[in-house]
Amino acid sequence: MAYLRAEHISKRFQLRRDRADSVGGLLMRMLPGRRPPPAEPFWALRDVSFEMGPGVSFGIVGNNGSGKSTLLKIVTRTMLPTTGRIAVEGRVSALIELGAGFHPDFTGRENVYLNASILGIPRRQIERKMEEIIDFAEIRPFIDTPVKYYSSGMHARLGFAVATSVEPDLLIVDEVLAVGDEAFQQKCMDRIFRMKREGVNILLVSHDLGSIERLMDQALWLDRGVMRAQGRPRDVVHAYREALIGADAAPAPADGPEPAAPALELVSAHCLSQGRAVDQIRAGDPLTVEWTWACRGPEVFQGALELSLRRPDGLEIARWSQLKEGRQIAVGPGQARVALDLDALWLATGQYEFDCALFDGQGRRIWEARPLLTLRVQALDFSAGLVLIPHRWRVEA
Repeated sequence: MAYLRAEHISKRFQLRRDRADSVGGLLMRMLPGRRPPPAEPFWALRDVSFEMGPGVSFGIVGNNGSGKSTLLKIVTRTMLPTTGRIAVEGRVSALIELGAGFHPDFTGRENVYLNASILGIPRRQIERKMEEIIDFAEIRPFIDTPVKYYSSGMHARLGFAVATSVEPDLLIVDEVLAVGDEAFQQKCMDRIFRMKREGVNILLVSHDLGSIERLMDQALWLDRGVMRAQGRPRDVVHAYREALIGADAAPAPADGPEPAAPALELVSAHCLSQGRAVDQIRAGDPLTVEWTWACRGPEVFQGALELSLRRPDGLEIARWSQLKEGRQIAVGPGQARVALDLDALWLATGQYEFDCALFDGQGRRIWEARPLLTLRVQALDFSAGLVLIPHRWRVEA
C-alpha cells in the first residue's frame, strides 16, 4: 500500500526575457561587462497541500498552465519544490510525458527492460509480463523497432502498458492518454478502474471531468498554481465548471466589445409521465423532461440544450445534446416550452439525477444546473445491474 503527503508545496521558476532576435543582438549580449536583464520570478505552485491514504484515488483538475504537471513532477521527485515537503511510501510508477524514460535508439522491447530496471523490477519478472505488455499496447509488429520511429500514440500505448504492468503501489498518470484513440483511452480507463478495485493508489490528471467524478475518491482543483478546492470529486468538478462558466461570461477588455448577458432564463423544469408531473416512475415508463424558458430581450435567443442522466455518484448513464446533433432552440420574445421525449426509461431501481447545460449560438456554455431534476425509478421485477434491457429466453429442441 502507498501513502502520499504533500505539505505546503510551492515551486518558483526564474523567467528571463533576454532573448536575442538577431545575430547582432546575440553578439551584443556577449560583449564584456554586459549584464543580462534580471530574471522575473514565476510561481507555478503556491502552498499546495493534500494527503492520500492507502487505497485512495485522487484526481487533479484545472486549466492548462495551472501547475498540474509541475505538481506531478514534484511528487515523482523529478523536480524539487522551492518550499514544502513531499513524503511518499511505496513503489511509484508514473506516466507524465510522452517518451519519458525511453531511449530513442532502443527498440520497444529494450525500453520495456530499461523502464523496469529504473523502477527496480527484476528482469526475470518483466520477462514474465512481456507478452502481456505487448498485447495491451497493441504494437506487436513494431515492438523490435527503435522507438524514435514510433508515433505519439504508440509512445502512449507502450508507456501506459509498462507503467501499469509493474504492479505499482502508486500510479501517476498525466493527460498523455489524450493522444490515443477513443477505444484505447477506454481500455486504459478500464485498467485504471481495475487497479483501483485492487487497492492501488492512483493520482490522475485529466481534462475528462466525467472520469474524475466516476473513478476518483478525492479531487483537487488547481488554478494558476493555487489550490482552489479539494474534496469530493463531484463537488470539486462542479465548482470548477461554475468557474469556467464565469470566465466565459467575464467582461471583455476595455478596448473590446462587451459581451451581452445571457438572454434566456429558466422559469421551471419538470419530469412528466403520461401527462402528469412526477418525481418517481416505474422502469420502462415513458418520460418527458420539460423546461419553460423566458427570453428577456426583444430578439429571439438561439442556442442549444444538453441533458445528462447520472447516478448520484457521478456516473453518467446517457446524454442528449442538441449541440452534438446540430440542433438549436429558438425562444423569444416571451416564454416558450421545450421538451425532450423519452419513449421508455429502462433503469434499475434507484435515484437518478438530470443535469442541464445551455449553450449560446457560438457553442459557449453559458448556464448549467447540476442537478436540474431528481427522479426515482422503481423496477417491479428483479433489477440487478444499472439498466434493464428488454429480452426474452428461447429454447429450441
